[in-house]
Amino acid sequence: MALPNPSKLKTLIQSEDNISSASLATRILLGRLRIEVRNNPTLIDAKVTELMEFVRVNRYAADDLAHI
Repeated sequence: MALPNPSKLKTLIQSEDNISSASLATRILLGRLRIEVRNNPTLIDAKVTELMEFVRVNRYAADDLAHI
């Protein structure tokens, strides 16, 4: 599956969408990123980059994110 669009990832990190259908690793990472961005919104671009790198390395995560 193709890498998600960065703007979609930005929206996902800033949202409260239910992520229970994702794999445990994806849920843990996305949960942490959401907390970090909520505490410091200026980190959003760095966290989108971090999530993109996670998806690049862990291809199953692209499927996880496509189904959220």
